[in-house]
Amino acid sequence: MPRSRSSILFSLTLAFALALVAWWTWFQVQRSGELERAGRHLVAGDAGAAAHALGAENPAGIAELAAGRRTMFLSEGIAFGAILIAIGVLFLASQRREAQLQQDHDRFLAGATHELKTPLATIRLLLESLRDDRVPPDKRQRYLQSGLLEAERLENGLTNVLTAAGLRTTPRAPRLLPGNLADDLRLAVTAITPRAEAAGVTIALAELPALTADRDADALQMVLRNLLDNAVKYSPRGSTVHVQLRAERDVHAVEIRDDGRGMDAETLAHAFVPFWRGRDSHSGGTGLGLHLVQELVRAHGGKVVAASDGNGRGSRFTVLLPQRRNG
Repeated sequence: MPRSRSSILFSLTLAFALALVAWWTWFQVQRSGELERAGRHLVAGDAGAAAHALGAENPAGIAELAAGRRTMFLSEGIAFGAILIAIGVLFLASQRREAQLQQDHDRFLAGATHELKTPLATIRLLLESLRDDRVPPDKRQRYLQSGLLEAERLENGLTNVLTAAGLRTTPRAPRLLPGNLADDLRLAVTAITPRAEAAGVTIALAELPALTADRDADALQMVLRNLLDNAVKYSPRGSTVHVQLRAERDVHAVEIRDDGRGMDAETLAHAFVPFWRGRDSHSGGTGLGLHLVQELVRAHGGKVVAASDGNGRGSRFTVLLPQRRNG
């Protein structure tokens, strides 16, 4: 339940409970006055007047009146109990949500710090090595290339963090325009290829059919590059990342498959949770990229599916986008 709706419901329930308490207090004060008057009449020996003071027509009706009020008190007690239970449930739900928000906040900070500090530390080490002339001339070009790749990684990390913040605050509807998905895939692969070559990973692009879809070109590039970057990052040197594009009924499917470390059941279940890192916290992944992939694909009216046969057996991500509507 969204926080605003929960707060409104909690406020309304609390206001209703306070109104019931006020009514109950007023009712008891009124009944106390009746008992006081009835007591005076009984002391004077006038049972009929005492019955009238209590609201009964005659002394014989006092028992019936008492039974009715007992039923009323019991039902009101049950109602009060139910309201208190509802307030307690709402309070506990609010506490759980606050704890979850705090956990998400801590995970966001930890993940963002890791995402940004790691390439910064690498860039600093490279620059210090070049400054102190500790790099042999024949390796300078490789060091510079590594620094550029880390700078690109830092830029991507910042883009992911800022995009995630935007999605959580003021999400923007994608600007859908018709485009060739094959061209989008080639562009993304070209952008990731230098990083793949530096990691010793080959990206194998299958023959791509010309499939047209309504998509936000920039958002789709972020989707494809995040998936390709993850595939390269978790693939061993010398392995291959396979990329395919195909039509399936009413959707177009982009499949990116690697032969890397794969995912166990727990990791697979949390694959799209932002900054979830699981037990393998040393792996360098934060999960923010996959979270963005899911949100951006959903904004296109599609979905992304993650699959893996287990640890060490690779992963497969399939992006399903609606086919372009006629007209």
